[in-house]
Amino acid sequence: MANTALADDSVTQFGPLLRRHRTSVGLTQRMLADLSTVSVRAIRDLERGKARPRQDTVRLLTGALRLGRCASEDLELAAGVRAGRALREEYGPHVAAPPTVLTPMFGRDAELGAVVRELDSGEGRLLTLHGLPGVGRTRLAAEVAARLHRAGTPVLWVSAPHADGPLTQPVRDLRLAGVVGSVAAALFDPSGGGAALAELVGDRDTLLVVDGVTGARPRADALLGLLGDCPRLRVLVTADGPCGLPGERPFLLAPLPVPVATEPRVLADEPAVRLFVHHVAAARHLSAADAPDIAEVCALTDGLPPALAAAASWLAVYDLPTLREVLRADPAALVGADLMSRLAARVAALAPADRAALVGLAGAARTLAEVAAGTGRTVADAGGLVRDLVRRGLLLVSHSAGQSRFAVPVLVGALL
Repeated sequence: MANTALADDSVTQFGPLLRRHRTSVGLTQRMLADLSTVSVRAIRDLERGKARPRQDTVRLLTGALRLGRCASEDLELAAGVRAGRALREEYGPHVAAPPTVLTPMFGRDAELGAVVRELDSGEGRLLTLHGLPGVGRTRLAAEVAARLHRAGTPVLWVSAPHADGPLTQPVRDLRLAGVVGSVAAALFDPSGGGAALAELVGDRDTLLVVDGVTGARPRADALLGLLGDCPRLRVLVTADGPCGLPGERPFLLAPLPVPVATEPRVLADEPAVRLFVHHVAAARHLSAADAPDIAEVCALTDGLPPALAAAASWLAVYDLPTLREVLRADPAALVGADLMSRLAARVAALAPADRAALVGLAGAARTLAEVAAGTGRTVADAGGLVRDLVRRGLLLVSHSAGQSRFAVPVLVGALL
């Protein structure tokens, strides 16, 4: 009856309160278990903050403890199974704020504007940001949330199970922490419930961010139920790929554009260059003479922010020409095992025939006709292959002279 989960504020608030109510009426855990039909182990885990209480569990416990209306509501609030009248009255952007992110964001103005417009207009109520690992999905989502929050929209931030380096919503009200925790349970646990969020939000503007979805997807019934109960709720998901949810609008986030010119004044405005220089600035002075090397380093790291940061960190050891040469020889060696393992998992998920086709596409950028010729497929079949690989982030798209060209990212190619 208790859902095991990582401890959060709602869980740690509930346990001591349950123990206080139990001991105040002179009950042992065994006695409370007998009266409530909740197992001794579940009660022990709840009191220790090792499990999240479910709505039916809370109801059984409050009944067995014979709590009055106010005490029952306090326990329900602590569990996050209801929002409570006071929290509903106080709910707003001053209570529900997005995480604070201190790292700068470069070169995402177009994507930021497009996502904010779609969410703000209500045209898209369920958007999924997806792309290669390290492309900056969470960072863009945080910026979108901050923009809407400044405009007066409350923001609720939920981290998916097993999210990589999850951001944490600032806890300005422990009652709200309980509701946020219950939302996380409702979206990924079939026995969870989203009643507290629906009760809290009602028909008020709210942005719900579900960050770091990998593997298990949010439950469609739970998410669509929340959107139905809360007509002005909008949901922004960050994931390793589209979630396949009804009404979902996938938004593919590409890496930062890599420079094609080496002229210093042109390079200075390139987002990948600006991010690389930002990471280098504290350790080394760069000059206009370094422009060609910087441009190539950005290209060899595919414009992926963590790869650029990792490459910049090696300037404590190498000079720029040496860094460039090492990246030419083995780009995977310098950008970090974590990023490379996540890229490798993306490649490993391909069907054998698609992986073989990807191997054949490594190298120069190709048109669709060239992809078809190189893989021995019809243009229609090659189009389906390219579409799938682009959606997975394993092919990058560029446009020149009215034609689209497709290339395997350098770091992905290093794995093939």
